[in-house]
Amino acid sequence: MRFAMWYDVMKQLAYKDALYIDLPKGKVHYTDAGQGPVILHSHGSPSGADVGPIFLKHLVNKGYRVLTPSRPGFLGTDLSMGPSIEDQADFFKDFLDGMGIEKAFIHAWSAGGPPAIAFAHKYPERCQGLILYCAVSHTWVHKITRFEKMIMSDKGIWCLYSLGSIFKESMRKKSAQELGCDYDYIKRDPEAIALLDKFLTMTAPPALRNPGSFNDIDNYSKMGDLPLEEIRVPTLVVFSPSDNQLPVTNGDLPAEKIPGADYLRFTHGGHMPMIDKEAGLVEATVLDFLEKHHGSN
Repeated sequence: MRFAMWYDVMKQLAYKDALYIDLPKGKVHYTDAGQGPVILHSHGSPSGADVGPIFLKHLVNKGYRVLTPSRPGFLGTDLSMGPSIEDQADFFKDFLDGMGIEKAFIHAWSAGGPPAIAFAHKYPERCQGLILYCAVSHTWVHKITRFEKMIMSDKGIWCLYSLGSIFKESMRKKSAQELGCDYDYIKRDPEAIALLDKFLTMTAPPALRNPGSFNDIDNYSKMGDLPLEEIRVPTLVVFSPSDNQLPVTNGDLPAEKIPGADYLRFTHGGHMPMIDKEAGLVEATVLDFLEKHHGSN
């Protein structure tokens, strides 16, 4: 597929379920999936609102409503809506206000961790509970790998797509390796393979996501200690030493510092446990946490 055609296809996929809301500071792009208690998803990078309906579908299927606003700098939300971590805590609060939602769980994946922690700390009355799902929780000086450089370039990721159409098995294996997942296990499960194939789709086209990604990298390399000891909302930390994107200290630290935090330190699944052999354990743990704290004050 030629580059121009590929770019148009990726852009259409990125905005397939797009909704917009006008807030006092500007327009926010978001997705809205399911009905029931609200889970506000703080997505990672490079990503955007499109990740919610796909990778949190299991929560939708269990009776939860997953709202995923594109954080500032990603897809249809301008970076000016919240360039700092503290700004993004306010961004989440303003988004809930605009949606007419009083209280929600906040579910943070990967680089979505710091703004979710800031939101739980600053607005505990609006936070039903905090789920740190393979999430950044401390200073992160990220050195972009060669593979990531390609993912964060429109022409680079287009080349990966082109190669992937020819060498599909090799590309899938490389994606699983980057995430810290067991490809030998994943390749036996058609649903897991389908989600793994979304790994590249959720990063494309980079031009629409890079402002947020580079902002995260800059913010997290400079940030001091997050106020983990001061979190006063129910918290679940989910992390694995097999994660190849982030060191496990991002799980160990909040589990130790946040008062009363529950910690699932799982073995298999890396940065994307929903496709690996302990997916059932991780999902059951998250659902138990949600059920336990739904309706709490």
